[in-house]
Amino acid sequence: MTEDNQREQAQKLLKKYLNGECTPEEERIVTEWFFSFDEIPRLSKGERAEVLGRSKSVLLNKLEADINTVKPIRKIFTLKRMAIAASILFILTTSVLLLKHRQTSPVPQLAAITADTSGMFKNDILPGERFAMLSNESGETQLLGKENQSENKTLTEFKGNLALEVPAAGTYNIVLCDGTTVWLNAASKLEYPDQFTGNERRVKLKGEAFFQVAKDAKKPFRIEVESSVIEVLGTSFNVNAYQKEVNTSLVEGKVKIMSQGREAYLSPGNEAIISSDKIHVQPADIQKNTAWQRGEFLLDGSSFKEIISQISRWYNVDFVNVEEVPLNNRFSGTLSRESRLSEVLKILSYATNRKFEIDGRHIFIR
Repeated sequence: MTEDNQREQAQKLLKKYLNGECTPEEERIVTEWFFSFDEIPRLSKGERAEVLGRSKSVLLNKLEADINTVKPIRKIFTLKRMAIAASILFILTTSVLLLKHRQTSPVPQLAAITADTSGMFKNDILPGERFAMLSNESGETQLLGKENQSENKTLTEFKGNLALEVPAAGTYNIVLCDGTTVWLNAASKLEYPDQFTGNERRVKLKGEAFFQVAKDAKKPFRIEVESSVIEVLGTSFNVNAYQKEVNTSLVEGKVKIMSQGREAYLSPGNEAIISSDKIHVQPADIQKNTAWQRGEFLLDGSSFKEIISQISRWYNVDFVNVEEVPLNNRFSGTLSRESRLSEVLKILSYATNRKFEIDGRHIFIR
């Protein structure tokens, strides 16, 4: 085949691809050729698709320009030269894409799926880790991971009202501007200002958090959660608001609960369960309610439903056939949140006399 024919065939094939007219085999040939240059960094399938999509119009314009350009005999547009031109374009496009990725800092894979070493499961899942996403009112975001220390009060230049969001399989602790330390559990969100102004310190919580509030008698610390407000002056306590029913457990100090026109006060060692129509105060199992903050699953007195809810959030999995286990059964024991999922399920299997199968992020109960 002459160089003119090579050029013509290459142009036709590339143009078919750009117009979405390729057969699957022709598309494979084009994409393999497009990504065959050693200088090009390796990309995932998703990244390749994005690069190709962004390059189509530029390549098409270049192709049309080359077709209409008269070239000297020594500079006939061969497939090789076409490939070199495309590779340069691709490298430029890839550089922009990778720069964009560095700027947006993609969310890491928390509780990553990994190989099972026990031979009992299709795969295993690693435990969650320290991670959160901080955002401001303008929509700018900053990802916070292991390298960010809670003692650093200037993690970001963001100002105004901020939101710290911890996904499933994550946990994070941060020091607010007044010195209050907040530990957020998985699947939780804290909204707060970069500076507290006025006569109060007010934040908003979804999910679960442990607060160690800095004392300031002139500025009470108030937490909005569901339709309630928790008010403190200086104290340590845990708030669980995953469900509509909010549980507040007091470690030390004094807390005032306000909900739907009702009020209640907590003393250390007690908890308040806030429902839609009442505030119920009772003795609390503080060790159990704050176990997550110490890196543990403390199961004493927990129902199967409570246990799998904790596991689901920490390993980012869902359970199938939950009805196979009586939900009112009570369990005891302690598990480390640093364990792989397989280790947790082995113990749970022994306690429930059920078999658990890991398949991706689904846990089947047999």
